[in-house]
Formats: sequence, C-alpha cells, structure tokens
Amino acid sequence: MDTILLVVIITATIALITNVILKRFDVPPIIGYIFAGAVIASVVSLDSHGEHILAEVGELGIVFLMFTIGLEIKVQTLIDMRKQVFTFGGLQVSLSMLTFFLISKYIFNLGNNESLVIGAALALSSTAIVLKILNESDEISQAYGKKTLGVLLFQDLAVIPILLMITMMSDSTNELSSMLFNTLVGGVALLIILFIIGKYLLDPILGWVSKTGAHELFILAIMIITIGASYLAHVFGFTYSLGAFIGGMLIAETHYKHQVEADLIPFRDLLLALFFVTVGMQIDAVFLVNNILTILGVGTVIMIIKGLIIFFIISLFAKKTVAVQTALTISQVGEFSFVIFTQAATFNLVDKEFSQLLTLSVIASMLATPFILNNLDSIMSLIFSKREEQILNRAEPLEKIKGHAIVCGYGSFSKLILNKLKESETKHRVIIDDYDMFERALDNSEKAIFGNPAQRAILLQAGLEDASVVIIAVHSPIQIELIAHAVASVRKDIRVIAKVTNKRVLQSVEGINTEAFIDMYEFSSDIMAAQATRLVKG
Repeated sequence: MDTILLVVIITATIALITNVILKRFDVPPIIGYIFAGAVIASVVSLDSHGEHILAEVGELGIVFLMFTIGLEIKVQTLIDMRKQVFTFGGLQVSLSMLTFFLISKYIFNLGNNESLVIGAALALSSTAIVLKILNESDEISQAYGKKTLGVLLFQDLAVIPILLMITMMSDSTNELSSMLFNTLVGGVALLIILFIIGKYLLDPILGWVSKTGAHELFILAIMIITIGASYLAHVFGFTYSLGAFIGGMLIAETHYKHQVEADLIPFRDLLLALFFVTVGMQIDAVFLVNNILTILGVGTVIMIIKGLIIFFIISLFAKKTVAVQTALTISQVGEFSFVIFTQAATFNLVDKEFSQLLTLSVIASMLATPFILNNLDSIMSLIFSKREEQILNRAEPLEKIKGHAIVCGYGSFSKLILNKLKESETKHRVIIDDYDMFERALDNSEKAIFGNPAQRAILLQAGLEDASVVIIAVHSPIQIELIAHAVASVRKDIRVIAKVTNKRVLQSVEGINTEAFIDMYEFSSDIMAAQATRLVKG
C-alpha cells in the first residue's frame, strides 16, 4: 500500500510538471500522463499486485468516460445527425477496419483475430483531443466540425461492439452460435432491466436526493448509478464500459443531465489520467529509443492511410475543402485504441512487441494532432493555393454597372434568388467565399466575385457604392449580422434584404436597418393565414 501511494504521489507530481510545460506548446494532457507513466515504470519497480490495483482504478476512468459519452448521445441527437453519424461514421469505421485488417493480415502476416483487433483499434480517432480543441476554437459549428462530430459519435458507439467482439474472440471454449445466443439473451435482459430503472426510478430517486440539499449525496447517487450499471453489465457477461454507456444514455433523458455531467467531469478526468498513466507504464523505454524512426514512420503511414479513407468518404457527399479539413482533423488514432490493445493483450490476442509498436505509433499520431488543428488554415492554404490561383484566373474582369443587386452567398437558397433575378433581367453580382462554389458559379456563367462579403473591400469590388440593394442569402445569423455591419459601414442608405428566423434579434444592433429583412416565421404565418382565410370564405 505504501509503495502504491508513493507511486501515485510521484506520478501526479511528474504529470503536473510535464503538463504545465506541454500546455505551452498546446500538447494535450493525455501525452503528459502517458509520459509520467513511462517515467515511473523506468524508475520505480512495482509488483504485479500494485500494477493490478492501479490498472483496476484506471479502468474506472474508461467507465466514467463511457458514461459521460452516453450522456451526450440522446436518441434525438442520433436522429438529427443521422447522416453524419451513420453514413459518414459507418463508412469510415467499416472501410478503415477493412483496410488495416488487410494490411495486418497480408503485409505483416498476422492472424485473423489479431488483424481484426488492430483494424478496429486504428479505425478510431481521439474524441478527447479533437472535440476539446474544436470546442475551444469554436470550429465545431463549421461544416467540417459537424462532420467530424458525427464520425466521432459513431466511433464512440462502435467501441461497445468492438469490446464485445474481443471478449467473444477470447472465449475459445464455446461455439460461436452459443456465444451469440448467450450474448443476445444477456443483452436483452440487461437493456430491459436498465430501461425499467431509467424510465421509472431514476428521475424520482435523483429528485428525492436533490431535495435533501446535500450536494455530496447527489454526487454519491450518481456514482452508485454509474458503477451499478457497469457491474450489472459485467454480471450479464458484458464489459463495464457497456453498462456505463447505457447508464449515461438513461440519465440523458432525465432532468438532471447537465448537473450530472458537471459533477462527474472532475472524477472522470482524474481517473482517465490514471488510466493513461497505466498505459505509459507499459512503454518499454529501450524499445522506444531503438525503434524511434520506425514508430514515427508507422504513425505517419497510419495517419495518411486513414486520412485518405476519410477524404474519399466525405468528398462523396461534401466539398473537397470540407473533406480535406475533416480528414486532417480525425486522421489520428484515439484513446480507445489503448483500451482495445490493453484488453486484447490481456487475452493474448495481440503480440506484445507489436502492440508496443502500435501503442507508441498511436501516441505519435496524437502528439501531431494539436499542431495540425492549430495550423489547419495554413495547411489548407498550402494545399489549395495552386487550385485557388487557377480558379481565380478563370474569372473574367467584370464591367462596372450601376443600380444592380448584390447577392451574398451561393447556396441552394441563393441560386433560387439568382434564377429569379435572371428571369426578370435584373442586373446583379454575386459574392462567394468558397472556392468550390465559386468554381461552380463560373461554370454556370455567373457574374461572380470571390471573397468574404463581410469585408468592405469585397463589397466595394462588387460595386456597393452604385448598387440599389444587397441580398444576404446566407443562413447563419452571425454571418448576416457581420455582412449587414460591413454594408452599413460603406452605405447606410442602401436597402438590405435578408432572411431571418427572428427579426427582433437584429433590430437592436446599431447600424443595421432591418426594415427589409424578411422574418420567415411572420412571413410564413401571414401566407398560411391568408390561404386559410381564402379557403374559409370560399
């Protein structure tokens, strides 16, 4: 016990100092915890009993992580994001698993089970690192951010069947049909029990505890629910993580979701830190030094292969720029690969030396991620600079006109407006800030200008000083406000037309005349009421 406490104190100190230093370079804390574990493994000798205790406590971190992921995955969320989650995510996990399975089997001559485990582990990305950075930079609301979130949600869902698969592969005493039957029966029983508890007991119990006014009792109740759901899953032959995940989904449907999440995050982060420390303790420093170039090479190759797969999938449904951004964002391998490798190693499904190589390669990919995401704009400009120049060279100089309409944006809504303007032979210019859309507009012989319509110079280039009206054909309220401000900074007298869902939100903003703004709710209600009146009066 004394040795374990000493190890915990030393580990915490090393992790704290390391992460304070690494934070200056935007390196995620996960790397610091793994490094601390590697240092401890090299300096302090811990017996098998002590390692087992640390591993057991560290596994609670994964349990709480899966619980908080369950809190975020409400059924309605999956319905609203079904395309991003099930189409993009499903294709990404399936194709990545298949690709890495084939590479492991036919290039490295590994067995089917080992290749399948490796394929499953490398298909997953880092939810913890990516979402933290995207949330901090507010990029999660961008097109690539939404697609990234959808793929990561599916990956989180895929962890459960992957862990079940490993458990089934490890049990060689039973036939596959018998295991599948037992799994199905156990799964149905577990879901029924947890559903009944979640539907009829959780809200009243949490309400009863919260009325005591003792916040520590509420936290205790949540921990009992989390660990209880995990243990119940274990009793039925499933992983602790599965029970925690289902427990989180049940809590998500109660009135206490946000309070539960706020209370559990500190426990989750501390226990996760311990888990990553135990991962670091498995690193062989001698192996790392002797194979550093191989590790970096394997990590790079994994990211390139995975990035190409993601780019291919996303480019089938979205613009190439969005596909590249998404691919760069989630090309790394994530924290759940450690869980998979650890569990697979426990059941002797993966060779220890090869597992060591892959674990270190995963760490290398995770280390690269913050630097990629923090310099994403620069990387995108390097990739697309030649293409942008080619597209811009296609655009012919536009003659100067007066009394025209300026249309901002080139989505489906804008195209309808432009078609109407062409039908009425109204002079117009369209401003587009996306290279793919700009290229499409040139293909359609549009009088297009490339640039951000929220910039004065671009508006002046479109002839704002001599224009009669500006039509803002974008959906984002923030973008509408920015464009309207930019227009007002040049000409306060010009009419600005925009489609908004609540005109009152913008009416108080200084310098923006919302008189010509069309409130879609008011507009639709007027039309529907007029139509109903005509029908009633015959």
